[in-house]
Amino acid sequence: MKLKKFRFYIDHEHEETWVNSMAESGWHLKKFWPCVYIFEKGNPSEYIYRNEMVVKRKKDYYEFLESMGIECVHSFGVWAYFRKRREDGPFEIFSGKLEKIKYLSRLNSLFLIVALGNLLVMLINIVLPLFRHELSQEILWVSSLNVLMVALLYVEIHRNNNRKKKLQMHAHIFEE
Repeated sequence: MKLKKFRFYIDHEHEETWVNSMAESGWHLKKFWPCVYIFEKGNPSEYIYRNEMVVKRKKDYYEFLESMGIECVHSFGVWAYFRKRREDGPFEIFSGKLEKIKYLSRLNSLFLIVALGNLLVMLINIVLPLFRHELSQEILWVSSLNVLMVALLYVEIHRNNNRKKKLQMHAHIFEE
């Protein structure tokens, strides 16, 4: 039995928590695309899921994870979902706080590029029609979507910066 769910997430941790709650109730992730998740019915609490932005897909990275009993469920673009059997113990993608801090910085870099791209598209959509005196409701509607996306990305960048600060604080406490 399959189940298709539609969700919109920018926060990777909230998304991962939701996928794991689905797994706890017996729905296991099979595939995903932006806003679309396909689950298959299985045993409740059988797997733990983690997601990761894998920018440079390296065959040896996936082979290393596989040797650790970690399966790549599906990847789309730079995003990948991994899972491991719960009975095999805790499952974390990152080996430590410093690695997680670097990952959050990479995420923020991607979000910043996407936000700047949305700002550029918004400016082009508004400025060019203004010169031609052709500003329409459709252009304003699309531009407002660009502004919404920039705002959502800003919130996520801010959230990731707070996560980084918390991890840095704990990393310094444990180093001393």
